[in-house]
Amino acid sequence: MPAKSRTNILVVDDDVNLLDLLVDTLTTIGYRAVGAPGGVEALEKLRTGRFDLVVSDIKMPGMDGIALLREIRRRYPELPVLFITGVATDDIVGRASPDGFLAKPFRISHIEELIENTLSGKKDRISRPIHRVMVVDDDDTFREMLTDALSYSGYIPLPVADGQSALAELEGSPVDAVITDIKMPGMDGVTLLKKVKEKYPNVPVILITAYRSEAEAQDNAGFRPANGFLEKPFRVEAIVELLDRLVLTPTIENS
Repeated sequence: MPAKSRTNILVVDDDVNLLDLLVDTLTTIGYRAVGAPGGVEALEKLRTGRFDLVVSDIKMPGMDGIALLREIRRRYPELPVLFITGVATDDIVGRASPDGFLAKPFRISHIEELIENTLSGKKDRISRPIHRVMVVDDDDTFREMLTDALSYSGYIPLPVADGQSALAELEGSPVDAVITDIKMPGMDGVTLLKKVKEKYPNVPVILITAYRSEAEAQDNAGFRPANGFLEKPFRVEAIVELLDRLVLTPTIENS
C-alpha cells in the first residue's frame, strides 16, 4: 500500500461544495486528492492520470455512480471504488458491487479507516457471506442511526418503517438478515419474526427491545425462533458482533 503522500484519490460528486470539502479533508489528512464534478470528467481524469482509489457519489446527473463504476470495472478492474451514500438502495445492491460505502455524514476518522482498509486489500465485512440486512423500526431517528452504522460497518442496510412493509420488501428483495424492533404499531416484531421464519426459515432474525430483557425473551416461546436479542440502549458494536457471529455460525439458534 502506498504511503499517504503518494496515494492519489479521485473524488467524484456533482455537489461542488461537498466535492471541495471532501477533497480538502483528504488533502488535510495527507492524501493527494483531486475532484471531478461528474462521471464523464472522472473517466477523463482516469485516462490521463494515475489513481489508487475512487470515491464517488451515486446520484449524479448524466453518468451516475453506478454507470461510472461499471466503466471503471471494465477499464481499470484493479482500481477500488468507494460509494458516497446515506442508504444503500436495492438499485445499488442489485446493479453494482463497490468496494465499500462512505456513509453520510462523514467523520474524518471513519473516512481514513475505510480508505486505509480498502487500499491495504481488506474487504472487511463487505466480503463476508452476509451482506444485506433489513432494519425494521418505526422510530425514524433510530432507524436512520442504525442504517448509517451498518453502512459504515460494511453491511448493506435496507431500512423499512413497519412489519407489513418489511414483508412486502422481502417478496422482491431477499436479504441475509433482519433486525426488527419488537414494539411497533400494526404488526409487531414478534409477529414479523414468525412470518419471516415461515417463509424464509434460513434468514436470521434479531429482535430489538427496550422493555424486555434477553433472558425473559428467551423464556417466551413466541421469541424462540429468533437468532438473537438486543436490549436498548446498545452499542453499535454489539449489533455488528452479533451479525458476525451469525455469519460464522449460520444456524438457527433457539429453534
